[in-house]
Amino acid sequence: MHAPWIATVARHWRHERCVRNRLAERRPALRASLRKAAPESVILAGNSHVEFLGTPDFGGRPCINLGIGGSTAADCAAHLADLRAPVRCAASVLIIGTNDILRWRHPERASTERRFEAEVRRILQILEVWSAQVFVAAIPPIGAWATGRDPAAAAAFSDRLEALCRAGGHSFFDPFATLRDDESGLARTGLYPDGVHLADYTRLAAELVRLVAIGPVVPAPRIRPAAVPAGSLRALHAAAWGVRS
Repeated sequence: MHAPWIATVARHWRHERCVRNRLAERRPALRASLRKAAPESVILAGNSHVEFLGTPDFGGRPCINLGIGGSTAADCAAHLADLRAPVRCAASVLIIGTNDILRWRHPERASTERRFEAEVRRILQILEVWSAQVFVAAIPPIGAWATGRDPAAAAAFSDRLEALCRAGGHSFFDPFATLRDDESGLARTGLYPDGVHLADYTRLAAELVRLVAIGPVVPAPRIRPAAVPAGSLRALHAAAWGVRS
């Protein structure tokens, strides 16, 4: 029989390999989409809940999805640190934490919570540079049958996220509120059979757009050239070519 710590190390290795492989698959597309970022863009960052969202329509604003399935806060921080945004965007939305509350990660330990908080700070520092506004979602609830994750930690880690948002002047919100069974960390409805992912990400996208209120894109006004009298044109032409009018 293997010692418990060996099993934990093996789980870490398998999980990291899955995230690393998924990142390798998506990295070229992520970098290409980020190069197209504009000042009115909205960036989505985080785990599979983000990746499955696609690119919601935030009132006509371009949406850049940087989500990587399986990501912990540490994975997300490292992934974002390897990318560059060419301009400062309008907003960023972060959904993270579902993979930090796996029971074999011991989310009940104070040291695990502190590591989570430190990694989220790293993420927020990056997103602060990349965007004018940062929105952070609460950790979604899980199914009662999904025994691999700790529902109590979903609430505790969400409290950490909310505190970090207060300290940093960011917006904390809960797009999963209608799925929750009070404060238990469990879901009463709306989950996929695995008890972790949502059954309807289209609905989550609509809720995100509703709660992340950054307003529609305002088209830049067209500037009409002022009419220049013919005499002035002749004078300019003469000055350019050294000809007297």
